[in-house]
Order: sequence, then C-alpha cells, then structure tokens
Amino acid sequence: MLRTFLRSNSIRITGALALTAAFAGCLGGEDEKEGAPGVVGCPDDLAFFENNIYEPLLEKKCFVCHSATGMAGKSRLVLTPRSEPDALEKNLEVARALAVDQPAGVSVLLSRPSGQHPNGHPGGTIVEPGSPDYATLSLFITRTTRGEGCAAPSAACTTVQPGPRVLRRLTRGEYDATIAELFGIESQWGASFVPDIVIGGFDNNEDALRVSPLFADQVRRAAEEIATLALTNPSSILPCDPVAAGPEACAKTFVETFGKRAFRRPLSEDDSKRYLALYQTIASKEGFNEGIEAVITAMLQSPHFLYRTELGDESVTSEGGRVRLTPYEIATELSYMLWGTMPDDELFAAADANALGTPEQIEAQAKRLLEDPRSDEILERFAIAWLELDRIEAAPKDSATYPEWNAEIRAAMIEETRIFVRHVIRNGEGTIAELLDAPYTFVSPKLAAYYGLPAPAGAGGENDFGRVELEGSGRAGILSHGSVLATHGKPAGSSPVHRGKLVRERLFCQPLPPPPPGVVAEPPPVDPTKSTRERYAAHTTVELCKSCHDLVDPIGFAFEHFDGIGRYRADENGLPIDASGEILSAPSTTGSFVGVPELASVLAGSADAQGCYARSWLRYAYGQLDEGRLACLSSQVADEFQKGNLRVLDLLVALTRTSHFTERVADPPEPGGNPTGAGGSGAGGAGGGDPTGSGGAGAGGGDPGPTLPYVVATTVDSDWGSGYQLTVEVTNIGKESLTWSIPMQVDGTIDNIWNAGYTVTDGTTHFVGAAHNATLAPGQATSFGFVATR
Repeated sequence: MLRTFLRSNSIRITGALALTAAFAGCLGGEDEKEGAPGVVGCPDDLAFFENNIYEPLLEKKCFVCHSATGMAGKSRLVLTPRSEPDALEKNLEVARALAVDQPAGVSVLLSRPSGQHPNGHPGGTIVEPGSPDYATLSLFITRTTRGEGCAAPSAACTTVQPGPRVLRRLTRGEYDATIAELFGIESQWGASFVPDIVIGGFDNNEDALRVSPLFADQVRRAAEEIATLALTNPSSILPCDPVAAGPEACAKTFVETFGKRAFRRPLSEDDSKRYLALYQTIASKEGFNEGIEAVITAMLQSPHFLYRTELGDESVTSEGGRVRLTPYEIATELSYMLWGTMPDDELFAAADANALGTPEQIEAQAKRLLEDPRSDEILERFAIAWLELDRIEAAPKDSATYPEWNAEIRAAMIEETRIFVRHVIRNGEGTIAELLDAPYTFVSPKLAAYYGLPAPAGAGGENDFGRVELEGSGRAGILSHGSVLATHGKPAGSSPVHRGKLVRERLFCQPLPPPPPGVVAEPPPVDPTKSTRERYAAHTTVELCKSCHDLVDPIGFAFEHFDGIGRYRADENGLPIDASGEILSAPSTTGSFVGVPELASVLAGSADAQGCYARSWLRYAYGQLDEGRLACLSSQVADEFQKGNLRVLDLLVALTRTSHFTERVADPPEPGGNPTGAGGSGAGGAGGGDPTGSGGAGAGGGDPGPTLPYVVATTVDSDWGSGYQLTVEVTNIGKESLTWSIPMQVDGTIDNIWNAGYTVTDGTTHFVGAAHNATLAPGQATSFGFVATR
C-alpha cells in the first residue's frame, strides 16, 4: 500500500534540478503536397473537432503561428480566427486535408507536431508521442480516414480528469512564510536560497522545484541557524515546562506537536520514535536544549517539511482509479494556495475531524481564508508574477537618459500595483475587466508628480498613497502602471516589442516562438530624426521578421506615449507619437485602438484575455502547466470564468471545487505487480519489481556471485508513477567491521537522499555511508533512503 511520502527524517538532501522546455510553433511546412484523398469522417466530427482538437490544441498552441499573418501563414495549416464566418468549419476542412495526407504511412497532422516528419518541424515538438494530445490527434485521424472510432468518447474533454500525484517543494517565499509561522520570527533565509526556476510564468511549478546540492547546503545552514535562534528563548516554542513535566516527557510532546505543524500532518509512530531517539542521543551528552535543537535541525531538512505531498490515500479511491487526497493534504493545499504558508489551527482542526471531505466544507474554508487579510499577499504575488514585475529590480536603465530613475521610484511603482490589486479585488468590482481598464490608480504625492498626475487628496506625506482619477491622463488599468511600463521598457527608451509581447503572452496565453535561425534580434539603432515607431517599421517589411512582429508591434505601439521608465510624453524628441494599433491573429479578439485606454477597453472585454487569466491562476494555484491531464480542466475553468461574473475571488473558490483539488489519478499497476508497481521489500536479489532495477547485493536468484560481507534489503515506501521513495537497509553479516559501499542501478534521477552519499559511474550509482553510519560493526545494520524522479 502506498504510504505517506518519505518515511525518514533527512539530515542531508542532494539532487539535481530538472527543467522542461517550452513551446514554439505547431504544424505544417511549405514543402508539403497540395491535395488529399477523400475524407470519410464521422457524423459528429465538427463537435469532436471543436472540443478535442481545435480548442485545446490548435487554437491554444498553434494559432499564433498558423494564422494568415503568422510565421506559418504560407503552410498548409492556416487557421481562420473565430471572429470570421464559418471559421470552425473551415478549420475542420484544413485539418482533415492534413489528416488524410499520409506520405509515409503517418498522417502529416500527427508527424509534424510530434517531430516525426522527415523534414522536422520549425516549431519543435509540441505533441509528445504517448501524450493525451497525441492520442486525441490519432483518434481524429482514424475517424477522418476510416470512419472508425465514431462511437468512441472524446479523447480530450468529455470527462475532466484530475492531474497526476505530485510532490511540491516549498518555494523560497513559501519557505520563509512557513518558518515565520512555525517560530514567530521574520525569515529571510529562503530569499537567500538559489532562485526558483520560472515555468509558465510562475516560480512554483512542481516540475522545476528540485533540490540541487547548493540548495541542500543552503537548507542545512538555514536549519542550523534557525534551530539555534529558536533555542535562545525555549519557552516560545516548547509546549511544556521540562522541569515540571520532566525532560523526556516534554521532549516527546514537543516532537509530536512541533512535528505535526512542521510536516503538516500527524507524525507516524516510526517518525516519533526516530526523532525522540535523536533527542535522547544528543540530550544524554549535551543537555535538553541541545537535544531539542538537534530535532528542529533535522526536521527542517526533512523532505516531509520541504515538500508538500499530493499523493492521496490509496485506501480511498473512486471511479477511474482516482485517489482521494488526505484531509491534511487538502488543508495544506488550501493554505498554500490562498495564504502562501502552512495551515492555521482551524485548518488543522478541520483535518483532524475529517471535516474537509465535502465540497461545501472545502468552500467554507476557502472563503474564510480569502476573507482574511493574509490572502492579500497571494493576490499581490500572483499579479507581480503574472506581469513579470519581479524583474523590475534588475531592469537596466541608462542613467544619462533617465537620471530620475532610482530605487525609491521603483519601490513606489510596485507599491502602487500592490495597493491597486488589493483594492480592485477587495473593494472594487473584483473583476479582471476592472484590473485592466480601471479609470483610477493609487499613488503617493511623489509618484504622482513623477507621472504628471495631481496629488491624491488627503495624503499626509509625500510617500502616503491615495486614489487619483485617470481620465484624460492617457492611463487606464494595470497595464499603464509604471511597474509594467518600466519593466517592459528598454534601457534608454520604450519598447513596443516587449510591451506587445507581454500582452500576447500574458493576456492571450500565446507563447511566441524564438526568432528564425540567422536573425539577430537587435533593436533598430537610435535615430533622433525618427520616432520609435518609425524605427521599428523595418520589422513589418522584412519577411523573416514580419510574421512574428505583426503579432506584437501593433499592440505595443499603443504604449508609445510612455517612455522607458513609465512617464507620459506628448511627443518623442519633438516628433509626433502615433499610438494607434490593432490586434491580429488572436482566436476571438480583434479591434483597432489608439493609446492605452482604448487597448485596455478592448482587452477588458476580450474572451481570450478572460480565459487566459483564469488559466494563469490555475497554473499558479496548482503549480502545474495547464496541459496533459489538466488541459480539459483548464478549458472548463476558463469557460466557467467567462460565463460567470469574472470576479477573481469567485475564480479562486471555483479552483477549490474542481476534481483536481481533492483527487489525483493513480498510476496503473504494472502487470502482475502490486498497486505501487513494486514488489515490496526483498533481500539481495529478491523482491521483484524493485524500481531501482536492482535487488541490491548478496542473496537472490541465479548466480549469487561472490559471497559479500553484507546483505541489502530494499523497501518501496511510495511510488506515484513519475517517481518513488526507496528505503535501503544494509546489514554487516561479516566477522569484522565494515565500511560499506553499495552499487545499484537506479531507475531515474535522485532528487533527495538521507543518511548516505552517492556517486554515479557508467550508469551505476554507488552509495556510501554518512559520517555517522559509514562503518558497521559485525551484526550491525543501518538504513538510508532516497527519492527519485523517473
């Protein structure tokens, strides 16, 4: 049975970072043949195509390049925007023509995006063989070419599935917030850790949150410093008086109460015994406080603390092999999603009472957390990550061009955005539309003067913020904030490319491909006789540049009344400014505009922007990209958000009502194996199904080889398909002391390891003991464990 993740405390953690690459482009190519054999099809192909091919795949991942004006506008896959008559029917016919074109026995519709076509695919591989998208395309091709599979269910979105079971390492921000809650101290340790990798716009993607050797060392040092600091005032963390209760009894109570909060679940009996034994070992030599300090140090390095588990309880399954998350996992999911930190006492109590089992109970807790001011931090943090404003600190600005630019102005701009987001969501209409086109903002007298706006009424000092109206100022909504404009400006000027790219990728969720090979992505040279718009005109005249810059430049020109540090300008070096623009090749958004207020109005009413905003929140809340198993759920969430009142807080509550919030899809068992896909424990070569690919050294079937002075037993503690945890026990069966080294074939990459070290040589992983267990006396045993990702 799958046990709660990670059955051992961790003293050291090592591993490797993993990072996934992003998308660029889709199908097609200019070399493909014209014409195609007849189409067979199914009676409901139009509905099937819309729900399973066009919405989740072609529109979402391909349209930006495969529109008439896109990079692949001359390929055979040219998609018609929804705004045009009969767009869906036209796109179906285009897809059918590619489906039946099978020059090498494989449809071009499948071989191109999967990278299997002989001529490759300029946009890279965006449909992985074996993925849900691959299966969906295959079914569409079969229906089209053979008329088979017509009664088959839609492969993508007839049933919304939850995502896979995962482990989510705390981000740097979550680490600091959790330490603050645990100890009542301000923490900056996490902020000093190696930066978290950003995927899909956010730094909390579970695929990227690995443990590198450097991170592990930083965690160790932080744990030691925090434990030492905590023990300067023991009464602040101890639940009892060691004199009155007795040191041993008080230590036991501390292990159980502190451990429950640190691990965000009650400790198992084995957990309690291990940490109490650690206390006893240290306290017997150095004293009570030192024993408690050792426990804290160990717990803060444990994977139980560093990782949030979303593995579920295999004893509670539902239809389709879904695994129900435990009450403590749900409580943790709620608290980190809406507060960015560990559960509070009320959530722990709800989990203790199993009172997080119904949608109504979860919704009530979600609304409680959102009503608390502590959720403001998450609302602000999302907005800053969504619009990439965390880059403002490092945004280079030329001091000769912009001598007014300084740290104080930067900080004021970020504060403006924070206050504005809080106000819109808490006190305004609370909608994405108001975020985008609100006719007001919040500035200090100093920032107002910088912007050229009137000072806010009633402001007591030059740094006190208040509301000002924006009518007639050329500004509207969050996109006209200095934080946005400066972050996405050039060092010595504006940047229609960067600002247009921001709208395209963050408001329409349309990632842009990299520049074509051989193209040097340098901005046009500065020419004081030309405006920025005139200098950038070359982008739309050079064929290699035109297809992508047509997607961003016409949007970015709307921001031309703002310089590189967010100030309004009526002209540019005495030259008139043309801030007119238009939106091209968005799935359902079209329109011309002049200036930011008109652009903001178009975006506020855009179904593309509304859906993208909802999908962005899903990525942030769930720590996963909205693809694969979550693609259908993402589309459903976006649709419901658009059909509803578009209120941000209602969207967050809705994200707690999805199947993914309380369930995960269990990975299927291996044929003939147990549900974890592993054979449990074994000594030596026994215990088939060992995910390391090795039963250890020593006993086992077949030729046992030379007699070794030790035996190894392996136990699979957890297996969630994409990874597993293994405990290895080493016993010295010889007559002399043994410094042990165990060679094993490890399935995957080790992320965390405790009570051992390792090296990899020619594909074999060699494990050696840590300082405290490297040498075993005759008959003595020790154990170590690791977590690996397949």
